[in-house]
Amino acid sequence: MEDRLTRRALVALTAVGALQLCGCGAPRMPPSARHPLMGVEAPAFEGEGSGIRTVGVPGDYLTRVTVVDFWASWCAACNVTMPALEMLFRERQVDGVMVIGVSVDESEGAAVRMAQRLRTSFPIVMDPSRRIASDYGVSQLPLTFVIDANGRVRWVGDDPGLARRAVEVLLSEGRRPVLQ
Repeated sequence: MEDRLTRRALVALTAVGALQLCGCGAPRMPPSARHPLMGVEAPAFEGEGSGIRTVGVPGDYLTRVTVVDFWASWCAACNVTMPALEMLFRERQVDGVMVIGVSVDESEGAAVRMAQRLRTSFPIVMDPSRRIASDYGVSQLPLTFVIDANGRVRWVGDDPGLARRAVEVLLSEGRRPVLQ
Protein backbone atom coordinates (compact mmCIF):
# COMPACT_ATOMS: atom_id res chain seq x y z
CA MET A 1 0.00 0.00 0.00
CA GLU A 2 2.77 2.43 0.96
CA ASP A 3 4.62 1.52 -2.25
CA ARG A 4 1.58 2.50 -4.35
CA LEU A 5 1.22 5.86 -2.60
CA THR A 6 4.91 6.59 -3.10
CA ARG A 7 4.68 5.64 -6.77
CA ARG A 8 1.59 7.84 -7.29
CA ALA A 9 3.27 10.76 -5.58
CA LEU A 10 6.34 10.37 -7.80
CA VAL A 11 4.19 10.20 -10.94
CA ALA A 12 2.30 13.34 -9.87
CA LEU A 13 5.51 15.25 -9.10
CA THR A 14 7.03 14.17 -12.41
CA ALA A 15 3.94 15.39 -14.28
CA VAL A 16 4.01 18.76 -12.52
CA GLY A 17 7.73 19.14 -13.25
CA ALA A 18 7.22 18.26 -16.91
CA LEU A 19 4.44 20.84 -17.25
CA GLN A 20 6.66 23.53 -15.74
CA LEU A 21 9.56 22.63 -18.03
CA CYS A 22 7.42 22.80 -21.16
CA GLY A 23 6.16 26.25 -20.21
CA CYS A 24 2.61 25.16 -19.54
CA GLY A 25 2.35 27.30 -16.41
CA ALA A 26 0.67 30.67 -16.20
CA PRO A 27 1.58 32.97 -19.09
CA ARG A 28 4.24 35.55 -18.29
CA MET A 29 4.43 39.15 -19.34
CA PRO A 30 6.91 39.56 -22.23
CA PRO A 31 10.04 41.67 -21.73
CA SER A 32 9.29 45.38 -21.68
CA ALA A 33 11.36 48.44 -22.45
CA ARG A 34 12.61 50.33 -19.41
CA HIS A 35 10.27 53.26 -18.98
CA PRO A 36 9.35 55.52 -16.04
CA LEU A 37 5.63 54.71 -16.43
CA MET A 38 6.06 50.95 -15.98
CA GLY A 39 3.84 49.77 -13.15
CA VAL A 40 2.30 53.15 -12.45
CA GLU A 41 -1.01 54.71 -13.42
CA ALA A 42 -1.13 55.82 -17.04
CA PRO A 43 -1.59 59.56 -17.59
CA ALA A 44 -5.21 60.40 -18.32
CA PHE A 45 -6.09 61.90 -21.70
CA GLU A 46 -9.11 62.32 -23.87
CA GLY A 47 -9.57 63.15 -27.52
CA GLU A 48 -11.90 62.84 -30.44
CA GLY A 49 -11.21 59.37 -31.84
CA SER A 50 -11.29 59.82 -35.61
CA GLY A 51 -14.32 62.07 -35.24
CA ILE A 52 -16.44 59.14 -34.07
CA ARG A 53 -16.47 59.38 -30.28
CA THR A 54 -14.42 60.60 -27.39
CA VAL A 55 -11.83 58.05 -26.30
CA GLY A 56 -8.96 58.06 -23.87
CA VAL A 57 -7.38 56.69 -20.74
CA PRO A 58 -8.87 55.58 -18.47
CA GLY A 59 -11.26 53.56 -20.60
CA ASP A 60 -14.87 52.75 -19.81
CA TYR A 61 -16.04 50.00 -17.47
CA LEU A 62 -16.05 47.42 -20.30
CA THR A 63 -12.40 47.94 -21.22
CA ARG A 64 -10.13 45.22 -19.83
CA VAL A 65 -6.95 46.23 -21.69
CA THR A 66 -6.07 49.50 -23.41
CA VAL A 67 -3.29 49.69 -25.98
CA VAL A 68 -2.03 53.22 -26.69
CA ASP A 69 0.23 53.50 -29.73
CA PHE A 70 2.13 56.70 -30.55
CA TRP A 71 2.86 57.08 -34.27
CA ALA A 72 3.25 59.51 -37.18
CA SER A 73 2.63 59.33 -40.93
CA TRP A 74 6.34 59.85 -41.68
CA CYS A 75 7.42 56.97 -39.37
CA ALA A 76 8.47 53.95 -41.49
CA ALA A 77 8.29 51.48 -38.57
CA CYS A 78 4.73 52.62 -37.86
CA ASN A 79 3.73 51.04 -41.20
CA VAL A 80 4.47 47.66 -39.55
CA THR A 81 3.11 48.35 -36.07
CA MET A 82 -0.26 49.80 -37.06
CA PRO A 83 -1.49 46.85 -39.19
CA ALA A 84 -0.51 44.42 -36.41
CA LEU A 85 -2.40 46.50 -33.84
CA GLU A 86 -5.37 46.72 -36.22
CA MET A 87 -5.49 42.93 -36.36
CA LEU A 88 -5.29 42.76 -32.54
CA PHE A 89 -8.12 45.29 -32.25
CA ARG A 90 -10.39 43.43 -34.69
CA GLU A 91 -9.74 40.06 -33.04
CA ARG A 92 -9.92 41.11 -29.39
CA GLN A 93 -12.26 44.09 -29.26
CA VAL A 94 -15.10 41.77 -28.21
CA ASP A 95 -12.95 40.67 -25.25
CA GLY A 96 -12.61 44.24 -23.95
CA VAL A 97 -9.43 45.31 -25.76
CA MET A 98 -9.30 48.95 -26.89
CA VAL A 99 -6.55 50.20 -29.18
CA ILE A 100 -6.03 53.97 -29.45
CA GLY A 101 -3.60 55.44 -31.94
CA VAL A 102 -2.11 58.79 -30.95
CA SER A 103 -0.76 60.63 -33.98
CA VAL A 104 1.91 63.25 -33.35
CA ASP A 105 1.58 64.52 -36.94
CA GLU A 106 1.24 68.28 -37.29
CA SER A 107 -1.09 67.70 -40.24
CA GLU A 108 -4.33 65.88 -39.51
CA GLY A 109 -4.67 65.21 -43.24
CA ALA A 110 -1.42 63.23 -43.37
CA ALA A 111 -2.49 61.14 -40.37
CA VAL A 112 -5.94 60.47 -41.82
CA ARG A 113 -4.48 59.45 -45.20
CA MET A 114 -2.09 56.96 -43.57
CA ALA A 115 -4.83 55.54 -41.33
CA GLN A 116 -7.07 55.10 -44.39
CA ARG A 117 -4.27 53.56 -46.46
CA LEU A 118 -3.61 51.04 -43.66
CA ARG A 119 -7.39 50.45 -43.22
CA THR A 120 -7.23 51.32 -39.54
CA SER A 121 -10.54 51.00 -37.70
CA PHE A 122 -9.36 51.74 -34.17
CA PRO A 123 -9.74 55.35 -32.98
CA ILE A 124 -7.00 57.85 -33.80
CA VAL A 125 -6.44 60.84 -31.50
CA MET A 126 -4.51 63.81 -32.86
CA ASP A 127 -1.68 65.21 -30.69
CA PRO A 128 0.03 67.86 -32.87
CA SER A 129 1.26 69.77 -29.79
CA ARG A 130 2.67 66.47 -28.44
CA ARG A 131 1.18 67.13 -25.01
CA ILE A 132 -0.04 63.54 -24.64
CA ALA A 133 3.26 62.20 -26.00
CA SER A 134 5.12 64.33 -23.45
CA ASP A 135 2.93 63.07 -20.59
CA TYR A 136 3.78 59.51 -21.67
CA GLY A 137 7.51 60.22 -22.01
CA VAL A 138 7.57 59.28 -25.69
CA SER A 139 11.07 59.66 -27.12
CA GLN A 140 10.77 57.38 -30.16
CA LEU A 141 8.17 56.27 -32.67
CA PRO A 142 6.41 53.98 -32.68
CA LEU A 143 5.98 53.44 -28.96
CA THR A 144 3.20 51.28 -27.55
CA PHE A 145 1.81 51.15 -24.02
CA VAL A 146 -0.32 48.25 -22.74
CA ILE A 147 -2.51 49.34 -19.83
CA ASP A 148 -4.49 47.02 -17.56
CA ALA A 149 -8.12 47.37 -16.47
CA ASN A 150 -7.09 49.42 -13.44
CA GLY A 151 -5.15 51.96 -15.49
CA ARG A 152 -1.63 50.73 -14.74
CA VAL A 153 1.02 50.57 -17.46
CA ARG A 154 2.04 46.93 -17.68
CA TRP A 155 4.13 46.86 -20.89
CA VAL A 156 6.00 49.40 -23.04
CA GLY A 157 7.82 48.81 -26.32
CA ASP A 158 7.86 48.97 -30.09
CA ASP A 159 7.31 45.30 -30.99
CA PRO A 160 3.67 44.62 -31.91
CA GLY A 161 4.12 40.88 -31.38
CA LEU A 162 5.24 41.43 -27.79
CA ALA A 163 2.42 43.95 -27.29
CA ARG A 164 -0.04 41.24 -28.37
CA ARG A 165 1.52 38.80 -25.90
CA ALA A 166 1.19 41.37 -23.12
CA VAL A 167 -2.50 41.82 -24.00
CA GLU A 168 -3.04 38.05 -23.96
CA VAL A 169 -1.40 37.77 -20.53
CA LEU A 170 -3.64 40.50 -19.13
CA LEU A 171 -6.74 38.87 -20.63
CA SER A 172 -5.72 35.52 -19.15
CA GLU A 173 -5.55 37.11 -15.69
CA GLY A 174 -9.29 37.60 -16.02
CA ARG A 175 -9.32 40.86 -14.10
CA ARG A 176 -12.00 43.46 -14.54
CA PRO A 177 -11.66 47.12 -13.65
CA VAL A 178 -11.99 47.95 -9.96
CA LEU A 179 -14.99 50.27 -9.70
CA GLN A 180 -14.34 53.17 -7.36
